[in-house]
Amino acid sequence: MNFNINNLIKYCILFSVVTFSTFFIPNCSIMNQHAVYIGLLAATTFVLLDKYYPSIVINKEEHI
Repeated sequence: MNFNINNLIKYCILFSVVTFSTFFIPNCSIMNQHAVYIGLLAATTFVLLDKYYPSIVINKEEHI
């Protein structure tokens, strides 16, 4: 199984940002375990979308 280190770093950063933002929302009394679950759900959803619907760049060649 091939791992792309750049994608792995991207997914870990997304997981961390979502988990910490869920944990530190001031008016939300959410348990630490639930914040991690929300982070895992967001990261997993992003992984699936990134794998099955990747961004496509179309380069047009200019004819002079």
